[in-house]
Amino acid sequence: MIELIITVCLISAPAACHEERHGVVGESLLACITQGQLYAARWIDEHPTYRIVRWRCEPSAARQSPV
Repeated sequence: MIELIITVCLISAPAACHEERHGVVGESLLACITQGQLYAARWIDEHPTYRIVRWRCEPSAARQSPV
């Protein structure tokens, strides 16, 4: 499974950033890339005080690996 991770920062405090994770986006990286753009656009419309500084797709298992 592929997960979408969006890094967002407050417009009023650019150093105040965090990651937003959007569960499972699809079975493939291509599906995540396609759907991820739509999700990111919707997210930013719903959160106008933030800006997206980065977004990426990665296997959801990567997050569960021990550090």
